[in-house]
Amino acid sequence: MSQESISLFNKNKIHQPLADAMRPKTIDQIVGQQQLLEPGKPLRQIIDKKIPISLILWGPPGTGKSTLAYVMANMLELPLESYNASINNKADLQKIVNRHEKESFILQLDEIHRLTKPVQDFLLPFLESGQIMLVGTTTENPIITINPAVRSRCEIFEMKPVQTKDIMIVLKRTAKDIFKFELDDESAKMIGNSANGDVRVSLNILETLFAMYGKNLTHEQIIEFAKNQHFAFDKDTTYHYDYLSAFNYAIIGSDTDAALYYLSVILNSGDLESAIRRIRDAAYMCIGLASPSAVDTAVLACQTAQEIGLPRASTNLAYATITLCLAPKSDSAWKSYERAAVDGEKPNQMYPMPSYLRDSHYKHSVELTGGGDMINPFNEPHQVAHQKYLPEKLKNREYYKPRDNKREQEYYKRYQALKKYLYGDED
Repeated sequence: MSQESISLFNKNKIHQPLADAMRPKTIDQIVGQQQLLEPGKPLRQIIDKKIPISLILWGPPGTGKSTLAYVMANMLELPLESYNASINNKADLQKIVNRHEKESFILQLDEIHRLTKPVQDFLLPFLESGQIMLVGTTTENPIITINPAVRSRCEIFEMKPVQTKDIMIVLKRTAKDIFKFELDDESAKMIGNSANGDVRVSLNILETLFAMYGKNLTHEQIIEFAKNQHFAFDKDTTYHYDYLSAFNYAIIGSDTDAALYYLSVILNSGDLESAIRRIRDAAYMCIGLASPSAVDTAVLACQTAQEIGLPRASTNLAYATITLCLAPKSDSAWKSYERAAVDGEKPNQMYPMPSYLRDSHYKHSVELTGGGDMINPFNEPHQVAHQKYLPEKLKNREYYKPRDNKREQEYYKRYQALKKYLYGDED
């Protein structure tokens, strides 16, 4: 270790990460993210005007998500607490809340996509009351991975990989302030290009190079070091969600070769879990009712892959991927749910259910509420009773809309016949 870098150790000889030592303290010190942080942009206005609102920041590592939480805490003059959903538990969160029993605070919740339901249920009342101002950070698409109950209480902003020209600013500032030498533009550019948009990675490279070569760092030494590094995709680096997204869209787009390529990149990184999750998700959301057998095949292949693990699981997932790519496509299941959810979000009082569908497990339920006083379908021809199930005001709703594949057209004929029988004239 060079003598000049000894300042990164505290009095107990514990090393302080360079990224932490150089963490911005004001919004103007943050590099990159101009689409969010330039004056007048929505996120910049939230911070400048000190609007107490919870946020979810989505993007690759090293793009400033956690830094923004620190900056917001400074500007709002609120205490800051950190919580990692993959490491900490409900008891840890309880201790944090207890420390701030009579004050609001900012909770920087890392890996929020891993938040368990018990922790989520504990957290929500504090979000509602305003005691906790949440800044959740994630590398996963929050629309897919974060529970709607949490998501609906937050504003979501996507963080982009930091451009090399912006990383160069951080590198040159760090070289001057921490290591006490001038890093030339070309060296800063070479290091920045090696980091794939991750400021933290670029600082780690600079720190390592300085420890190895000191102030007399040459371009040749940077080139030699960089070519032996592997900053390609793995499950914790910048392009994690990009490859997962590409894999998902290739399946939807029926491009078998593209899907297999992206699958191989994901599995070569060792991220079996995410590949399985994407395949299962695509099976139900994008193939669905067009080919139930393809869905079953893919889900079973994923289950087997989980049981046997890598590397052999790659065959199971390739089998599932090819099956889904070549299957007819339909998004009717989730689109139908979306239509129903528009009505389902409204207060129950607006659409009271037929009384005979109400709970009937207790004594005198029929007399009190009409609950249980329904026609048993299994006592009727073809096991279908001539009675309504939707609330009266919704009886004409048709949430299910089929796609134009053969199987769903057959389903739709039965759907229409059942709809007519259930909601036709009672006489």
